[in-house]
Order: sequence, then C-alpha cells, then structure tokens
Amino acid sequence: MKPVLVITFLLLCAALLQGMPTSSRGRCLCRGKLQPDVNMKKVAEFHYHRPTPSCAVEELVLIFKRSGKTACLDLNSHRGRNIKEAIMKKKK
Repeated sequence: MKPVLVITFLLLCAALLQGMPTSSRGRCLCRGKLQPDVNMKKVAEFHYHRPTPSCAVEELVLIFKRSGKTACLDLNSHRGRNIKEAIMKKKK
C-alpha cells in the first residue's frame, strides 16, 4: 500500500510543478546587465520580443557576427529605441 501512496504523491507533485517558472523573472531571455550601446557593424541580427505572460518586459536580443553570442540592448537607450521603432515600422 505504501508504494502506491508514494507514487501517487510524486505524480501529484510533478503535475503541480510542471508549469512553474524556473526563476523569479520568469522565462525572460535578457538577464543581468543590458547593453546601453553596441557597434552595429558587429551585429548579425536582432530580435524584438514583446511582453508575454511568462516574461513581463520588452526585450531586444542581439546576435553577434563572429562569436554568435547574444546580448541584450537597453530599450531605454537611444540606440535601443531607434532599433525598436525600425522593427515596428517594418512589421506594418
């Protein structure tokens, strides 16, 4: 009888924990310090992410040409606002 209770308890815990975020910031891509400015010649592409239920902030993710690494640009900076506006105009 005990093994059945243990298995039932573990399945119940797994079902309850399945949809919980892994951190307090949710599932945001940008964590830590945001870049205020960046040399656009080194950027291969950038992606703008609107707020979602899993991440409540706007994000502008940059991917660099040579390294393939990602960084996040501050949307409150001059460059960040300009890139966001260009993306919004392009989507219209």
